[in-house]
Amino acid sequence: MENPEAPEKPTFEKLGRYYLVALCAIAISIIISQVLVQKFISEQKNDSRVVNLSGRQRMLSQRISKCALLLTDSLAAPERRAILDELELALEEWQDAHQALQHGNAAWEISGKNSSKTAALFVDIEADFQLISNAASNMVRQLRQDIQLPAAALTNDIRTIIQRESDFLRKMDLIVFQYDEEAKAKVLNLKNIELFLLVISLGVILFEIFFVFIPSAKTIRQTFMKMLRSEQKSKKMTLQLSALYSSLEQAYQDLLEVDVQVDDFTIFARCHADGDFKDFSDHFLSLMEFGLNRPKNLFGWLQQQGYPAEYLKNIQAMVNGGESWNGEIKLVNETGDFVWLKVNLIPTQNASGQTDSILMVSTDETEKKEAEAISREINRERIEQKVKEQQFRSALILEGQEEERKRISRDMHDGIGQLLSGMKFNLEGIQSVSSDFEKEKLKTAKDLLKSIIREVRRISFNLTPSALSDYGIVPVLNKFAREISKISDLNVSFENKTGFLSRLEGKVENNLYRICQEAVNNAIKYASASEVKIIIAHNSQTLHLEIADNGKGFDLKKLEEKGHFSASGHGLFNIRERANFINGQCEIITEPGKGTSINISVPLD
Repeated sequence: MENPEAPEKPTFEKLGRYYLVALCAIAISIIISQVLVQKFISEQKNDSRVVNLSGRQRMLSQRISKCALLLTDSLAAPERRAILDELELALEEWQDAHQALQHGNAAWEISGKNSSKTAALFVDIEADFQLISNAASNMVRQLRQDIQLPAAALTNDIRTIIQRESDFLRKMDLIVFQYDEEAKAKVLNLKNIELFLLVISLGVILFEIFFVFIPSAKTIRQTFMKMLRSEQKSKKMTLQLSALYSSLEQAYQDLLEVDVQVDDFTIFARCHADGDFKDFSDHFLSLMEFGLNRPKNLFGWLQQQGYPAEYLKNIQAMVNGGESWNGEIKLVNETGDFVWLKVNLIPTQNASGQTDSILMVSTDETEKKEAEAISREINRERIEQKVKEQQFRSALILEGQEEERKRISRDMHDGIGQLLSGMKFNLEGIQSVSSDFEKEKLKTAKDLLKSIIREVRRISFNLTPSALSDYGIVPVLNKFAREISKISDLNVSFENKTGFLSRLEGKVENNLYRICQEAVNNAIKYASASEVKIIIAHNSQTLHLEIADNGKGFDLKKLEEKGHFSASGHGLFNIRERANFINGQCEIITEPGKGTSINISVPLD
């Protein structure tokens, strides 16, 4: 028999390879960008210190000249000694800085790696530096020997300092400007490199859009066409499916005879007294399929799984009080599969009698629970044999459509949804964007990607909401009303008049949701309505679902005459067929200009 999914496998593998290459390219560009930025920051520290120190050289040379001139005045010995100290200190700093700028100084965090042009400028200034340095050193040496030395004896040295100072300052300005130009050149070079990397990243993103996401969209469109063709094929498979149902029941009966073995209790995890996980067993990690994003706290994780906070708080208080707790918990692992665990929370106490850790000793009862569920299903009353042929055929079509919706929803969530999320993380990682135009383009790309992710989630939810099988029809209809109100101009409200919270059979809940979805879509497309009310009420025998809009309504009799209730593909026909499939009654109340109300009554037996 031909496998319909055979041609799709290479296509998805090819898309996956493209996506992996694109991810690697973006990751490499981000890493290179960060390496360059960190290297530039390190060099920038050296450049800023060099510029500041070279500028300080000008100030120190002027201070040396000032002190030399002050020593020519007739001053008392104490005043003259203070000026001499200042001269000697300035001279020492000036000489040390001159050497550091050329050869580096680890204490000052200066590398001393100058360009050839800067080195040439230092060679040109060296003669002036040596003359000023020698003259100032000679003055210090003579005055240290005789503080009252006449000014005439210092005249030659002072003249040398004053004459050479202007040339030194001019040449020092050239060095400062050279350092500044080189620092600016480094900034410009980094900017160009980052711009190049940004262009590469945006090019990779465009590559993903045109070679990954657009082909994926085409594949999904082809899948929808296959679903429509499968509806026609299902009419020819009615007799074959009837035989398959019989063999399936026999297979269930054989499965019931198999004794399901439950593993022994083992330590799944260890926790601190407050519930923070210390470590996990390999079996627990494999069972829950935890990746790098593992839960931090036992009770917080159970609360995320849907258990009430007050209930968990009581368990925590009980265990911290030194008592063990045991019970069965139902979990959902990282891939969305249900897992049943029989859990014992055993406290361990320290020498003072206080609980210092908690052992999570468990066993996996998933297979046992699934076997029990199959057993209950087998023991239910057989489906009535005298179902009308039309109803049976419609049921098969609806079931085929639901299975196809589930598959498409799963592919969109696990495939395209994950790819889009990965692309979003990559875009969020691009930070080194300089110009306002590039920032605006990047922001637009991020906003567009968020909108695409939100739309994919909406489509996936509309195809098959996962919460329907987890929580039931009431929470899903409540969420459906909120979601439709957000993405359309229609105000959709939900009201649970009688506080209905019970769970129904899976096919009943699924068809009630589809009826509601079809009715709201009709209100959006055809009724020009501004408000839709979804109301649930029940009594001991019946559940009532009403979908009422304030749209323009229609002539029901004319539609019946045109055959809208006798051919598949029409919304009202599908609503009535789904109601019949779950043994419900459907009543449509409408008049032109007075809105439409669709009432569904389902028995609660």
